[in-house]
Amino acid sequence: VEELPFIMHRAFSTMLTGRPGPAHIEVPMDVQAEAADVSLHDLARRLPVGLQQPDPLAIDKAVDVLRDSRRPVIVVGGGAITSDSADEVLALAEAWQIPVVTTWNGKGAFPEDHALFAGSVGQTGTIVGNAVASRADVVISIGCRFTDWSSSSYAQGVTFSIPPAKLIHIDIDPHEIGKNYPAEVGIVADAKPTVAAIVSSLPRVGADRSEYLAELEQLKAEWEAKLAGRRDSDRFPFTSQRPLGGLRSVMERDGIIVAGSGNTQGAVKQTFPVYHPRTHLTSGGFSSMGWAVPAAIGAKLAAPDRQVACVVGDGDFLMTSQEIGVCVQHDIPVVFVVQDNAGFISIRGGQRKQTSRHIGTEFNRPDGTPYSPDFKALGQSFGLESFRVDDPADLESTYQKAFDSKATALIEIPTDRDAAGPWVPGWWDFPVPAYIEDERQDEYWATRAKEQHL
Repeated sequence: VEELPFIMHRAFSTMLTGRPGPAHIEVPMDVQAEAADVSLHDLARRLPVGLQQPDPLAIDKAVDVLRDSRRPVIVVGGGAITSDSADEVLALAEAWQIPVVTTWNGKGAFPEDHALFAGSVGQTGTIVGNAVASRADVVISIGCRFTDWSSSSYAQGVTFSIPPAKLIHIDIDPHEIGKNYPAEVGIVADAKPTVAAIVSSLPRVGADRSEYLAELEQLKAEWEAKLAGRRDSDRFPFTSQRPLGGLRSVMERDGIIVAGSGNTQGAVKQTFPVYHPRTHLTSGGFSSMGWAVPAAIGAKLAAPDRQVACVVGDGDFLMTSQEIGVCVQHDIPVVFVVQDNAGFISIRGGQRKQTSRHIGTEFNRPDGTPYSPDFKALGQSFGLESFRVDDPADLESTYQKAFDSKATALIEIPTDRDAAGPWVPGWWDFPVPAYIEDERQDEYWATRAKEQHL
């Protein structure tokens, strides 16, 4: 037990330095039973001071590469948010008129109503984001690890094309540089001073990008027309996108959305614009069911004066639905939006696509009709303000009632099983079983042959 002060300050150091993240300490039962007089260490004297600055030679090289670019793109990952470099990213984009795309964890690092915002990238990115990033001649990566989902399993020309594009890779973790793509310039430093140094070193006048930006506007207009078909639809049961459009129109600009897994996660990524860092929280690449409900509780505790909405599918919600009782016990006013499509429909989609069948992913009665709990009644039984939206005309007003109540609320939204998913403009290396002998085999192997990281 005498070792715990040392272990604690090492854990805090690990948690707060380098690439910040959780630290796990396991204390055996026999140690928990011990007692000792100990002195807690002064944490400030156990941590480094200041930010890790970039090498000036690396900055000069990055500027040289960027100076010659004609179709540059900035891709921001979660590291851009962790490093609080959103202002610097905005300054770089505006200084040289560079479009910006975001990964799942980077969503929020750049305001999505800005003219230079080009959407998100990856398997469930946007058509715009993937098109702009895949055709870029220079990719400036800020706190992005190029994960499988955000890079469309590295298939050339789908999300990225590196090479021939030249990569300027900025990351606090040296192991990320060159891990998945070769870097023309790899910079190991904190993103905030690094991006600021690049901005201050660039010439004041960049290349003429009028044609490039006109292409961006055209792509965005085409995407908006496609998105509007689902986001503005009044069909019932709802599409996945319509409740998200309604929620965005009601929520405050700095409100926090916590996205569940599967179809909900991808639909939020594509449909729900955010404007500030740390206003979009997602389970990330694992897309873990059961994460969103407790995560939303944590978000509201961390930001009690901000609106917090947890958007979650019914299968996901049922994993940790009992935790809504914690909100009532401790007066934590989260709004839970349950998009009920009676099943694990994202998983059903994967099963259908890859195996031509689905097993155990629809919630049905013995006669085949869909089965769902009464989520409104469930919420009421826990003491929540509870609603069910059965008419699209009531959607926005129901959201408003939930937020105005200043109490924990649950909104059940019946969602169409067959209009429940995001678009998939990217790719994911999801192997096709050998017993499938149709065109899916050829399509899979043709795209897999394009992977730039094997």
